[in-house]
Amino acid sequence: MLLKNCRYLVTQDARRRVLQGHDVRIDGDKIMGIGKGLKSTRGEEKLDCSRKIVMPGLVNTHTHLGMHSLRGKCDDRELLDWLAEIWPLERKLTPRQVKQNTLDGLREAIRFGTTAIYDSYRFPEHRLEAFAQTGVRGLLSSTVKDGETFKESAAFLGSIKNGKGLVNGAIAANAVYSCDEETLRRVIDYSDANMMLRRIHVGETRKDRFDTLQRHGKLAVEYLDSIGFLSQNCLLVHCIWITKGEIRKISQSGTKVSHNPVSNMKLASGGVMPLTEMLAEGAIVGLGTDSVASNNNLDMFEEMKTAALLHRHHKWDAGALSCQQVLDMATVNGAKCLGLEKAGSIEEGNYADIITLSIGENLRPMNDVVSNIVFAAQGMNVEDSIIGGNIVMRNGKLR
Repeated sequence: MLLKNCRYLVTQDARRRVLQGHDVRIDGDKIMGIGKGLKSTRGEEKLDCSRKIVMPGLVNTHTHLGMHSLRGKCDDRELLDWLAEIWPLERKLTPRQVKQNTLDGLREAIRFGTTAIYDSYRFPEHRLEAFAQTGVRGLLSSTVKDGETFKESAAFLGSIKNGKGLVNGAIAANAVYSCDEETLRRVIDYSDANMMLRRIHVGETRKDRFDTLQRHGKLAVEYLDSIGFLSQNCLLVHCIWITKGEIRKISQSGTKVSHNPVSNMKLASGGVMPLTEMLAEGAIVGLGTDSVASNNNLDMFEEMKTAALLHRHHKWDAGALSCQQVLDMATVNGAKCLGLEKAGSIEEGNYADIITLSIGENLRPMNDVVSNIVFAAQGMNVEDSIIGGNIVMRNGKLR
């Protein structure tokens, strides 16, 4: 496949180059060439990109796609009250409904430019079928809370051969407040033995923070560090209510963080995640939407703009978080959060996970491409999506 004459090619490479008039050659699932005037071979599929922005597909580092049918069911509650109302509705979901919800969520994610997504929920075998059906690159887990759910998760993960396809597995502890130490240590051991990502929700509410301190005599990240949970293969979700000392432990251990600003604000989690402090310490942070029950969509362009505005407003500093930093979170750094070192940027040898944006009225004039992507673009600007070298959406229509 050849992407011809890209009007703007946002590479997200080490130099963050934005090229004009370049072509991108795809062979199999990889990017094999970038340059001007690349010649097409006989029978090679061509995509005219002369009026498009071509960029890496977006990476969503935290979702629960199986909840898709619960969008709008509980919109005006804080987290704990929200959970009390949502849990009974979730218990009614059948495996068939969870699969359909996952399909619906993946189609929405594709439409809005996401090419890689972390998803954690019940009935993982059925969700895996949805991923295979849509061709989205994914990281899948089911939630571990105790010994029984750990065994269920391990049984599913044993069926996934990491590194052999578009979908890999992860092991996901629910939270510090819902998992005892024995369960967390089993998660650590499984993750280490299988070189697999481990994930946990941390510091989502002030109550979470104080309950953990009262129970363990340590703050959440301090406690996780004390039992060896933090590592380069660890992803912490939310991290709103944490301290500068905890941020240093995250950075020093190579632990990654998923930032979910829209969901956090909608659930009135209070406070603001100390993102600028994390970035100053060198921590790798990605963006996530969370579920449509708490967001209420999977538009990562909206997530980017919200993140930029939230932290500038919070810091009283219009330069607190640059457009480039936000785009990094949604692409190359999001990929690092999920262990996808060959995704998130358009470079030779990387996965061919690429999207195109139509340069419509909301993206003109093009004074700054990255600024327009973060502050002006919307998911509906996405025209084409290529995942692993396969076109999964063309001209806004899913295949």
